[in-house]
Amino acid sequence: MSTAAVTPAASLPPETLVITGWSAVSPHGVTRQAFAAGVRGGAKTAVKADVALGTLPSPNVCTVPDFDIPGLLGAKGTAKMDRLTALTLVASDGLLLDAEGNKAVRTDEATGVVLGISMGSLENMTDLLRQSYTNALPFHVDAGRIPFGSLNHAAGACAIRHDLKGPNTTVAGGRVSGLLALNYARRLMSQGRATKYLAGSVEEFSAIHAWFEYTALAAGDPSPLLGEGCGLFLVEHAGAAERPALAAVLSIETGVDIDDDPRAAVTGCVRRALNRAGVTADEVWAAVPCAAPTSAGRAESEALAALVPADALSRVPSMELLGDTSAASASFQIQAVLGVAEADPTSSGRIALVSAVDRDGAVGCAVLRLLGEHA
Repeated sequence: MSTAAVTPAASLPPETLVITGWSAVSPHGVTRQAFAAGVRGGAKTAVKADVALGTLPSPNVCTVPDFDIPGLLGAKGTAKMDRLTALTLVASDGLLLDAEGNKAVRTDEATGVVLGISMGSLENMTDLLRQSYTNALPFHVDAGRIPFGSLNHAAGACAIRHDLKGPNTTVAGGRVSGLLALNYARRLMSQGRATKYLAGSVEEFSAIHAWFEYTALAAGDPSPLLGEGCGLFLVEHAGAAERPALAAVLSIETGVDIDDDPRAAVTGCVRRALNRAGVTADEVWAAVPCAAPTSAGRAESEALAALVPADALSRVPSMELLGDTSAASASFQIQAVLGVAEADPTSSGRIALVSAVDRDGAVGCAVLRLLGEHA
């Protein structure tokens, strides 16, 4: 492994994208601290599903514990709010506000939001569709829930809540969504269209989501243990960052598996990302696959095992402990690295690699340099 010295943020090229903050609402709890402690401890998050959800393909779920939407966000405007939007807003509060609810991060007119999703709130959309078919007339639906059915509602609600007036975007890419969101933020910031970004991804659990995933199973695969949550990052340029940098995003590569060979697709994507970052595979200190419970997920793990040092794959506990968090996966993977690194002084200056694959053939990889700076 390389013996490269610690790389302080000040020595990075000023246009380097750096992560200066993060928040997580996850099966470990609604705070970043709960997530980091749960990941470092290798805590299991699976619980018995609420009986109110009805019969599910799997009796266990990995949901955010005690997620009381009015209790966390207040009664105003939350009566018909979907879970996806609520997860996003709680995560954004955790990123931008202090414990007393006061603004803790300075934002400006060019602070943007980019949020990765799978399909938005599947529960809300299917409920509206069901009402249209089963009520007396097709337009006899709960009009108050219609806004929550739009794919970009959560990102828009986040911007409204925190008065963020920069570019506002939603990207849909399944498990790769978190990487797509970071890459989108990097591109727009490099073009001068935003000064900083809230970037991340979100997934909600619902009974309809569980059955949707079940119908998509390949022959022989077990019923998935589904999770949920939202992971958000504050990203800035190294030369203009107002907060200590936790990690530098050296490269992000994405692609599509067009040959039905996910191992080859992941291998190629990782190699491109490492080359663009200017590091070698043997320099990777921590590597985190998305651990998707599919043949593509298994191929992803095999590809990384063939590329990076064996101990790199064991430094961060498996993401299987969070369940299959779909669109939130890649964001949680990066946050798991940051959570482990913040408790390990030897991580500073090291290289971390995160990869993701999705059933539709999307692949992605990010290479980070951990900076070991903390607010």
